[in-house]
Amino acid sequence: MKNELTVLIEKFHHRRISVSEVSRLKELLMQTDAEEMLAGLYDEKWELAATSSEKEIEDRIWSKLRGQLQSEISTASATLPKKHFLMKKGWRIAASILIPLLCAGLVYYYFENKSGQSRDEMTVQVETGQKVEMQLPDGTHVWLNSASSLICDKAYNRKERVVYLQGEAYFEVSRDEKRPFIVKANDISVEALGTSFNVKAYSDDNYIAATLLEGSIRVNLPFRSEILEPNEKLTFTKGNGLFTKSLLPDAEINTSWVNNQLSFDQERLEDIAKVLERMYNIQVQFASGELKNIRFSGTIKNNNMESVLQLIAFVSPIRYSLENNTTVIISEK
Repeated sequence: MKNELTVLIEKFHHRRISVSEVSRLKELLMQTDAEEMLAGLYDEKWELAATSSEKEIEDRIWSKLRGQLQSEISTASATLPKKHFLMKKGWRIAASILIPLLCAGLVYYYFENKSGQSRDEMTVQVETGQKVEMQLPDGTHVWLNSASSLICDKAYNRKERVVYLQGEAYFEVSRDEKRPFIVKANDISVEALGTSFNVKAYSDDNYIAATLLEGSIRVNLPFRSEILEPNEKLTFTKGNGLFTKSLLPDAEINTSWVNNQLSFDQERLEDIAKVLERMYNIQVQFASGELKNIRFSGTIKNNNMESVLQLIAFVSPIRYSLENNTTVIISEK
């Protein structure tokens, strides 16, 4: 028979929890034996996830997660009671996203306590070739794309809601006019009250892009701010600090990855190669530099890697070969 903590966490995950049950869940998470009960639940959920995920990836992520948790627990338990440790490390934030992440079996998270800083941070990191959906404490939904990370500190949802993004994420923001939702991504920040938008800010790309689907957002650039309306996209070039703002026929093409689709609109093969590298954990090499500038448009619903490569090769003057299942060589047809 399931204990009360397990029942409440599962209700929270499936969004069937009442306000009074949320309060009760917080109380249970502060108890000294909450960690042991959660560990048992994590093991159970992980076993269920193992039947539908790649076992090697799961084992590696789970080993990393448990190692990081054990390190934190060992360090803290020498000087603090367990109850204080749970409060200090922000488990009330973690509880709202941890179970969905572990059920997915695709990500790991960790806490950082940087020297000289008073706030504790929680990082959710998605490995190459994976994606995850989660819910923040205020009800905001986030989809993290492959090779991306999101940082949230314990001050989240007090005076404001600030997250730090590396990579790509799609946000459906819970409306709160008193607490703006801000995504900080390298050289820009995106501010919203209640809206749906996508931010792409990989460190190895030479640009950062924000695309608005619903509502309104303010994109704060180094020297000015720009307001976006639905179906508008702002692209900021890192090197020269210039930006372009364009109107899209359909902004959802920039969020097709959320639904396991690939959509490209006159994208260069070099940029498409980066998407494939992150998605399939491979390396793409070009036989010549000219091939990088070939452009491709289309939406691919079958995301099997071979299918994607075959379709691009069918409509483009290229051919490809696969070496050791880890490297794709693109050459002229």
